[in-house]
Amino acid sequence: MDVPRFLFRVKDRQIEEEARKMVASFGLKNVEIRRDDTIKDAWFEDSVALKTTFGLDDIRDYIEELTSR
Repeated sequence: MDVPRFLFRVKDRQIEEEARKMVASFGLKNVEIRRDDTIKDAWFEDSVALKTTFGLDDIRDYIEELTSR
C-alpha cells in the first residue's frame, strides 16, 4: 500500500505504544509516531503552521481509512 509520509504527534507513552502497534499491524512504513510532552502548548503553533495534532481515536480512524481504499 502506498501511503504518503505522515507524522502523528501524541501526548503520552501509552498512546505512543498503541499507535505504534496499530501502524505496525498494518505494515505501514511511512507513518511516524512521535511523543511530544509539550503537545498541550504546541497545538497553537501546529494550527498556525497548518499541521494537525491527533489523538489515538484519530490515528485509528486514519489507519482504517487508509486500509479500506
